Amino acid sequence: MKKQLVLISIITAAFFVLIFHKTIFQEGNPLPIAWSIVKLKSSGEDVVQISDKPKRYLIHSNDYLTFIKQMKKKKVNFQYQDNKKFYFNNDNERQLFVSKNYTDKFTIMELKKKELTEAGVE
Repeated sequence: MKKQLVLISIITAAFFVLIFHKTIFQEGNPLPIAWSIVKLKSSGEDVVQISDKPKRYLIHSNDYLTFIKQMKKKKVNFQYQDNKKFYFNNDNERQLFVSKNYTDKFTIMELKKKELTEAGVE
């Protein structure tokens, strides 16, 4: 009986992966994102960092205001938005984050460009 239950579980998991493989693997290895989803849902946090290189954050779908507030806590100020591009800066650098819908419930904010401003060059 246990062997049959294990076999049914493996087959069910395999079908699940086959059906949803485009969503599961759209960002490469799904484990960091899966862990971030668990943290986002269980910890009460509204923004969870997925990775450092590239710097990526997971937020609830289109909850950009919370992301902007979180960045402000890190002394990075929101400047403006151009479609799915979000421009930030602090004393000596500009940062460009691009939003990408991961599922209908979660959005990934990825740092695409970081450059020194004139104040940072001097």
